[in-house]
Amino acid sequence: MNDSTDFPVLELTGTPRDRGRVHGEVLRDRIHEMVERWKQDIGDDTGMNPDDFLSQLVGETRFLPAVKRWTPDLLEEVEGIAEGANVDFTAIFARQLSDEEPWFRLEKKLGLSWDSAAQCTAIGVNPQGERPALAAQNMDTPAYYNGFQVLLHIKYPESPLEVFMFTIAGKINLAGLNNAPVGICCNTVLALNYAKDGLPEDFVVRGALARPSLAEALAFMHRIRHASGQNYLIGGPERVISLECSANQIVEFVPYPGANRTYHTNHPLVNDDQTIHQERLAAMTNTQRERWGFYANSHARLDTLQRHLNDPDECITIDKIKTILSSHDGPVCHNSATKISLGCLIMELSPNPTLHLAAGPPCSTPFTTYRF
Repeated sequence: MNDSTDFPVLELTGTPRDRGRVHGEVLRDRIHEMVERWKQDIGDDTGMNPDDFLSQLVGETRFLPAVKRWTPDLLEEVEGIAEGANVDFTAIFARQLSDEEPWFRLEKKLGLSWDSAAQCTAIGVNPQGERPALAAQNMDTPAYYNGFQVLLHIKYPESPLEVFMFTIAGKINLAGLNNAPVGICCNTVLALNYAKDGLPEDFVVRGALARPSLAEALAFMHRIRHASGQNYLIGGPERVISLECSANQIVEFVPYPGANRTYHTNHPLVNDDQTIHQERLAAMTNTQRERWGFYANSHARLDTLQRHLNDPDECITIDKIKTILSSHDGPVCHNSATKISLGCLIMELSPNPTLHLAAGPPCSTPFTTYRF
């Protein structure tokens, strides 16, 4: 592991279980501390014993069979993390369910605080002349995630495929790219319908990045059943698109006719598969509806993106994207006691793919460049 700074870069190779074991062993102390902070947050937010909550999350859903069906290698990797870190498998598997846990809490009529709701912002740009396609994201999380960031460099032993995955200790995914290249960013869209027998978001992203082309990654994403409402901003050398995915449909969002760029925040723009959310809202009191005020933040960030990106004649550069994602207008960039932009990724989807990564709020964190 390259750990010359506080931000570790961990190379993983070998079988899926071997990759997981190395992840778990090398980052064991960080994983233990992260799991303890996470369980404390669950207990504070739900009023439940966190181990009981996690047992329900795993036991009352069919995520495990979905992972076994669609991405069995990743299940082995997660088992390896649990073994290497010496942490209960249920806890480590549940740690991969960051986008499933919020709607499960809502279904169980348990607490869901503002800070449990994701607030990520993503931008994609098609090739512009000699400039390569770009995919970029602020990965916004609860502030207690900070300090646990890691970049996984995954090498597949029987394939030339490699992956850079930005994540936290103990998780297989937040966002990343492979050397095909295919890059993928993800934004929670909690208003879209979910499925207890679908493939969880972490496994969707890693499954897509295990494909050697954008076409094959898209085919995978259309073939599976999605567990959670999500916008996947996904691209390759030829284009970048936004797909609003829910339990029952996938709809592409295009900002305007002929647009050569795309963007997204955390509310649905084109996918109307929202019956669960609408029924929940109808049953709420006005006070309870106010808990959903974080959608106002999603709209504010979208307005910021539109102001910066809706001129079709403007060339969108890496520096332009850094400026947008560093903005406190919205705010697009978070850096508070409760919410943080944990990392900012800008991916160049060129023949020599490049990741520009700030492992913290881009308004104050320098970017480092990584190449395969």
